[in-house]
Amino acid sequence: MKTVRLLFSRFFLLLFVLGLGSCDFTSGLNQDILSAQKYVDNQEFSKAVDLYERILKKGPSKLIKTKINYQLAEIYYLYLDQQLRALKYYQYIVENVDDPLWQVKSLEKIADINFSFAKNFGEAIRAYQMLMQFKPRLKNYDYYYLRAGEAYFEMGKYQKAREIFNQILDQPSNPYHVEAFNQMGLIEFYNKNWDKAVDYWLEYLKRERRKEQIVKVKFLIANAYESNEKLKEAYNIYYSLLPYYPNPAMLRARLKALYARRVARKR
Repeated sequence: MKTVRLLFSRFFLLLFVLGLGSCDFTSGLNQDILSAQKYVDNQEFSKAVDLYERILKKGPSKLIKTKINYQLAEIYYLYLDQQLRALKYYQYIVENVDDPLWQVKSLEKIADINFSFAKNFGEAIRAYQMLMQFKPRLKNYDYYYLRAGEAYFEMGKYQKAREIFNQILDQPSNPYHVEAFNQMGLIEFYNKNWDKAVDYWLEYLKRERRKEQIVKVKFLIANAYESNEKLKEAYNIYYSLLPYYPNPAMLRARLKALYARRVARKR
């Protein structure tokens, strides 16, 4: 992954240099930019950040400022694992650059950072909604729509999430049609509608082929059965998962507890 990232960075830097070739800037500024690019190429990211920040303080042209802001955002996001610090640089692109390509790339990162790292789901939804407003429709539109539904779920706005996932369920050709069954199961589970949750997950399992996901959802089904006092059904599923579940010790503890409950119920 780091090799791919580094290759991407070098490709970006090549475009960066070519893009600046026709710009009017002093030789000192030119040298600073080339030095910063060399730091990135050598994976000296902290030095690159410091130098790029000094360049921005010199008040370069809008084009240079735009590209440096994007480069800083990418460094924080991809290499320094400081995704929250990348937000303000992506936001600069959204607020100051009219080019749709730059807008889309930055909004996608803003949405992902808010969803996956900041857990600011309201801001993630806002970014996904902006992406869904582009005309013509962007190729990742269906993904943005799914993620908006997941964000509403994370916020506890289950009815809004239901509306989105139900629309996806009404579209068999939607690439996230199968995942919508899983998401609807989660919504019903968190609302303690155990039978409905199981129904959605059983539909999901009819379509899902990834073993890791199958194991995960079967565990949730067993959990729903257990919560609904269907102890035998829960026990059977937990037992069937023993060869595949990443934490078999935890499963054995659950099985032991379930067995004790079943024995106590018979007394």
